[in-house]
Amino acid sequence: MSLKILIVDDSQSNLFSLEALIDENLDDVEVLQAMSGKLALEILQKDTVDVIILDIQMPEMDGYQTAQIIREQKSTQNVPIIFITAAYDSDEFQKKGIAIEMMDYLTKPFEPEKLINILKSHIS
Repeated sequence: MSLKILIVDDSQSNLFSLEALIDENLDDVEVLQAMSGKLALEILQKDTVDVIILDIQMPEMDGYQTAQIIREQKSTQNVPIIFITAAYDSDEFQKKGIAIEMMDYLTKPFEPEKLINILKSHIS
């Protein structure tokens, strides 16, 4: 059984690092990349994914807006979303996260093991 993970970040180096981390630590995983919320939504129209790793701070459409649209689509409403953010305002984050039924979040820089453990918890 192959697992599909969509990673969404406007930084190419972050995408590269996340994919390398996932490839090193998880077997039988296909990683899809998107550099914007808009591209992520386009991918999700064509592909089924098991988990989404989503950066919050992105130009045009931020992670909250992207997640809101993902939750509104019947085909993706139950896909686990892991938010990754550099700017962390606890109250605002919790308010917006609860509103869109976020799953997990990590603040940058994060411990690689923590992300892998979160991913493993969604796989099993």
